[in-house]
Amino acid sequence: MKKQKKYYTFFDAFIINIFTFLAVLLLWAIIDSVDLFNPLDEFFDNFDYTDLYYSELRHNDMVPDTNIFIVNIGTLSRAELAKQITVLQKFQPKVIGIDAVFAEQKGMEDYLLKQALNLDNNIVLGGFGEFDEDDGDEAIGIIKSNPFFGEFPVGHLEFIADPKIVREFDKFIRFNDTIINAFSLEIMSKYDPNVFLEFAQRKSKTEIINYRAGFHPYIIFDYEEISDTNSNLEIIKDKIVLMGYVRMHQGAPTDTIDSHFTPIKRSEYGYADTKGIEIHAHILSMLLSKDYVQKVPDWINYLIALIICQLFLMWLVYYYVHGAKLFDILSKPIQFLLIVLVLWATFMIFAKFGIKIDMIPSVLTLVLCIEVLYLYEETLELFKIDSYLTQNFKYTRDERIENFRYIVRLEFIRNRFKRTRKRV
Repeated sequence: MKKQKKYYTFFDAFIINIFTFLAVLLLWAIIDSVDLFNPLDEFFDNFDYTDLYYSELRHNDMVPDTNIFIVNIGTLSRAELAKQITVLQKFQPKVIGIDAVFAEQKGMEDYLLKQALNLDNNIVLGGFGEFDEDDGDEAIGIIKSNPFFGEFPVGHLEFIADPKIVREFDKFIRFNDTIINAFSLEIMSKYDPNVFLEFAQRKSKTEIINYRAGFHPYIIFDYEEISDTNSNLEIIKDKIVLMGYVRMHQGAPTDTIDSHFTPIKRSEYGYADTKGIEIHAHILSMLLSKDYVQKVPDWINYLIALIICQLFLMWLVYYYVHGAKLFDILSKPIQFLLIVLVLWATFMIFAKFGIKIDMIPSVLTLVLCIEVLYLYEETLELFKIDSYLTQNFKYTRDERIENFRYIVRLEFIRNRFKRTRKRV
């Protein structure tokens, strides 16, 4: 008596899993290369599931960070800015970071600014990296304030906004064996060297910004409020003060000057509404709280997607064979619930442990795997191939012979076409 051959769900599920990944890659290549799909391509480039965490799930009742204060400089002249710095220094902040570059001299008011900048040894100025036109990632220099004003620590002001939303920043830029720290890191090196060193020693050059929650994460003073008689300014003693553009003047409506798209704020009109100086404040808060984000390498994201899809497919294959009548009814709702569960789990991991897992590969494979299963099963049935999926199908001897002949004819036609093409 011939022993009945055993089939296993794992092997069919694994083959379907591989084809699902290939289908995802093919779909991604089409979206990326065909102009018709540019809107969809742009959506995927701009979308990150952690944006939902920042915009919807964080606690907005968090109190402002009182280690960091922002002073709006509006469109002050250099003489007016010098006056603001002089007043702020009287309240003894530990560090003043100025989000500005004074690259050119402009006249007599420069002497007032120079005097104000040199009142104390606690100033950090901004700078902009110069990058190679052929290789945008390679720095060749930095644009910083004119030496006339004095020698100050300088930090680069750029964020990574490719294509639009600021989620990351470079800890430093390097050129000619010179390292320029990020603006926020240079400020931290003066404020708390131990915190700076701990963060600087992390292996990654690029870091994810863990944005602070709250409707008003920082206290912002408008330049009209900066005066000797304002006792509220006593709160900045021994703290970090960031001077940068927030709005034109006190009570002015939101504008788009030095504005960026971020996960935390969304203008109801769809324009960027988070100022650069605010993003620097969020980075500093992250450093002080040591609430860093650990980004999982791409290969681990793909491995997680492979494992999750494999487990789901093993259940699908089993249920397709043994629960065929209800498969079409239950498979889609369970697929949807699994996707929600996977996203919820990654939200919790991100919130509790600061580990960011990119679940886009997992979600895409879960979305496509059922369709690939149908196609795979129909292919097996067409060619009369035995497997776990087709073990209940009883092929006759004539059907197997006819299938074999069909395959032989296809191979014969293919070889003949090759020979004809060579002669041509």
